[in-house]
Amino acid sequence: MRSRNIVLAALILGLLSVFNLTFAQDAPEVSEKGKEVYEESCAHCHGIEGRGDGSAAENLLPQPRDFTRGLYKIRSTESGQLPTDQDLFDIITEGMPGSSMPGWETSLGTNDRWEVVAYIKTFYEGFKEQETPPRQISLEGKIPYSEESVEIGKILYTQFACFECHGNLGRGDGTSAPTLEDEWGFKSWPANLTQSWNYRGGNDIDDIYKRFIGGIAGSAMPMFEDPAFGLTIEESKRYNELDSKAEMTETEEEEYNQLDEKMGNAYEILDLMADGDATEEQKQIYDTAMKEFNVKSWHLANYVKSLSPEKRPEAAIGKNVLRSQYTINELPEMADAAWETLESSYFPLVGQIIVEPRQFNPTIDSVNVKSFYNDTEVAFLFTWDDRTHNTEVEEDEDTGTTFEDAIAIQFPVKVPKGPTAPKPYFLWGGKLPVYLWQWKASAADKITELTAKGINNAEVQEVQGNIEAKGEYTDGQYRLWVKRALKTDDKKDLQLEPAVFVPIAFSAWDGANGDVGTKRVISSWYSFVLEPVPSSRRFIYPPLVALLSFGLLVGLREFVRQRNT
Repeated sequence: MRSRNIVLAALILGLLSVFNLTFAQDAPEVSEKGKEVYEESCAHCHGIEGRGDGSAAENLLPQPRDFTRGLYKIRSTESGQLPTDQDLFDIITEGMPGSSMPGWETSLGTNDRWEVVAYIKTFYEGFKEQETPPRQISLEGKIPYSEESVEIGKILYTQFACFECHGNLGRGDGTSAPTLEDEWGFKSWPANLTQSWNYRGGNDIDDIYKRFIGGIAGSAMPMFEDPAFGLTIEESKRYNELDSKAEMTETEEEEYNQLDEKMGNAYEILDLMADGDATEEQKQIYDTAMKEFNVKSWHLANYVKSLSPEKRPEAAIGKNVLRSQYTINELPEMADAAWETLESSYFPLVGQIIVEPRQFNPTIDSVNVKSFYNDTEVAFLFTWDDRTHNTEVEEDEDTGTTFEDAIAIQFPVKVPKGPTAPKPYFLWGGKLPVYLWQWKASAADKITELTAKGINNAEVQEVQGNIEAKGEYTDGQYRLWVKRALKTDDKKDLQLEPAVFVPIAFSAWDGANGDVGTKRVISSWYSFVLEPVPSSRRFIYPPLVALLSFGLLVGLREFVRQRNT
């Protein structure tokens, strides 16, 4: 027994040593190998001298990191601290979702990535000058995820004014969103909190909490400042209630002043702590206030976590293909509750980088689609997130030109007969033409039909069909409802019938991101199908089978009775 315990202990120690080697390793001494890997794989964006001015930098948003400034967005360390070696290794390994920084795990070996970490650190003298390891953010006192915590976090989301950048529902559409810039003066869009797969630095609750406590250095996202620093959650709530009152009673005014004084004292101590002049008693008050702030931050992290699905939805292929549901009734309007009974089909979008001008920095991530049809018509509901609402071309001296938001839904003019039959070129056709529905934000209730034989060769159809449309923009999201007859008399139109898979593709334009013409986001070809009309035979067969079974049992019983007699 003792020998088994010794072996088990040795095994555990061995595993721990491997764990530390893999996850708590420090970068090696800088070498020529690190320089070689950096210049081959990283310098195109970050520049030979690490200034973020590589040959590809001008086409990227956000701009590549300038390593000479020592400002790193994603860290496990406190505000104002440098990242750990592990932080740098993790970003190189995993990349920065939603940006042009890819993950290098499959392209560079582990040793090469550590060599790059060592070389990157040479661009900033602060790494050499630091005498002690950077202070890491403590995860002590973590508040478990719960509905109660989410509700508290929702209140704090308003109190901390997160909506000013991230919007009321977290889609990145706050009033400040179009004006944000990073440390270098480049455009900086706030995160869409409903798309956790694009969170930079991870999307679990610990990662979100670290972004609050440490901030995102160099970006428009600072370390959080508690507007009610020094107050508990209940005191913060009460303070805001009293502050919003037009008139207060004498008792309420006294309560308000007490809370205001407590908060003011905490802010004074905060300044003293920064200067190193706080007494022991004041340090104790500061520690208590910081614990309350951390509690609030955990609740807020739980709320942000609740805003997004756990994983990116699966694309509309295979079992997830868009299936238009048959109804015998009139097709639902845009606001009809019937749409809530359907699951959305998810169509990912990417920047168009084949034809000039290209879009290397897309801001629209996807389109979600639902559909109903009846014996004569089909209706679609399209939704997509867009941080800004642009309805016309505007010339602005400070921000430049912004263009109109728009979307185009693409079909082949003739549906391919079978999955192996050729389709038109997905970039608006070619020799084989495509049929388009184009919608623009300036005409929210209008669809224009086009025929295209190339991305720069589209014509408005002379005869416009009877297509109904209604569009709206709310809280960072567009909703577009479209209804059309299944069959038309125009040979240039798409003709629809049940049980036939029809190719579908999308183009979308975010005017605030400079999208116009070929500069857009696109999808490849996907498919949708009008689900076959349910047969009335399904109502006849079950009772018929039951009746036959009953007759068989009666006949068998009579046979047995006669035989026994």
